[in-house]
Amino acid sequence: MRSLFYPLTLASLFGLVVGFLSVTALLPELSPEGIEISQAEYGDQWPFAIQQGQLRCEGAGAVILTAGGQDYGVNGMAGGRYASIKPVLKSTGDPSIDIGSIISRGLTLCNW
Repeated sequence: MRSLFYPLTLASLFGLVVGFLSVTALLPELSPEGIEISQAEYGDQWPFAIQQGQLRCEGAGAVILTAGGQDYGVNGMAGGRYASIKPVLKSTGDPSIDIGSIISRGLTLCNW
């Protein structure tokens, strides 16, 4: 029985590795720079005082906006590692400013 167990275990592990590599080969390559987003694209729903920026997602869901060479944490997962997004928002006192669509779009870059 022991002599049969070892080859089956190796074959199972080999199958798992080959399966994993096959699936990852089919996934699209994401640019580490992310995607360009702009006011022209969002119109009146654009929540930022800047005209455009690079949006990316890191790790398990940290959404980051890069504008003018500065990285800003868009959501809570990115907030602890990057500068606050507040300085680039249209108005910090306006309750109608909604960055939810920006966060959602950023999370799609992490395949959420």
